[in-house]
Amino acid sequence: MFKNQNERYMTRGIAEAIHPEMALFLWHLIDRLKEKEMEVDYLQVFELSELNGKQFIIHRQEQPPYKEQLMVQWEETEPLTSTIWCIDNGEGQIMLFPEEY
Repeated sequence: MFKNQNERYMTRGIAEAIHPEMALFLWHLIDRLKEKEMEVDYLQVFELSELNGKQFIIHRQEQPPYKEQLMVQWEETEPLTSTIWCIDNGEGQIMLFPEEY
């Protein structure tokens, strides 16, 4: 999953709510799993929250189980509190908020 980087999209809600810097970083976190030669689930979940003025990110997937916690200081954007999904349907990949599913 998540092999074709040329077929990545985001919903209008994502495009309006998050800075491109953050979107690119989230895609990069998925790409890092592939670089580590890990199996990548079709659903990647990012739980975002603010901690001490920084962006706190929990990146997880169900199969195989994976969870990573990161703290990021953004240059161009304020921390966001939300959940973001990235889904690969085999033909393309989309970044969306769960309520947009």
